[in-house]
Amino acid sequence: MLDLVYECRNFLNDFGFPYAICGGYAIEMFLGKEIRPHGDLDISIFYEDRKHIVDFILSRGWDIYTQPDKAKYIELITRSDDSKVLNPSGLFAVKPRCTLFELEPVPGYKTKFKFEDTNNRQTDFDFIDIIFNKQQDNKFLFWPFTNRGKNITRELDKAILYHEDIPYLSPEVMLLIISPPEYFSSDYHKDKNCIDFESTIPYLPNESRGWLINALKTVYPEGHRWFEQLNT
Repeated sequence: MLDLVYECRNFLNDFGFPYAICGGYAIEMFLGKEIRPHGDLDISIFYEDRKHIVDFILSRGWDIYTQPDKAKYIELITRSDDSKVLNPSGLFAVKPRCTLFELEPVPGYKTKFKFEDTNNRQTDFDFIDIIFNKQQDNKFLFWPFTNRGKNITRELDKAILYHEDIPYLSPEVMLLIISPPEYFSSDYHKDKNCIDFESTIPYLPNESRGWLINALKTVYPEGHRWFEQLNT
């Protein structure tokens, strides 16, 4: 079930900075069982460590790419002081000859590439979707919501849990991250996010459930489709 996660753990053993598995694999690590297929492997890195992860990935012979907002291409990053590393949405770590997609150079550019999926499910450890998050005062900071004037935090020891020795984002943190309404109209996100939510709520501890309800009320005072199920 978690073969890619264990390979990622081994790969990052010498990284030396905090990280956590996120996405659907984090939900499965909490539940202890497989609930759905996964398109790729996601990890969360704190934003202040973004240059460290770039240096680490490059030193392992992998490539780093970023995707400008709404662009249909990705750009190669060859050093950690490249201004593109500041991209707040995250980076792609790609092993040469990655099986997940094929790259085609954009005519006239040396560092821009079009990409085409060759496999809708990652089976080899040759790709990592690196997502940036922030911390402040020993708390996990939901900075996309903070930027909208919604101050949502979670103590780090509750935001990051462990499966054996592998860190992962807690289920309530993951559910808040996937709660924005635009995900419910996305063909890519809506089905898998529904599975993650439906599979998790029967096992969510009361304290975690209460925190999630309060966080959703803060972010969505007009209401959210999950309220009824969370309150029953």
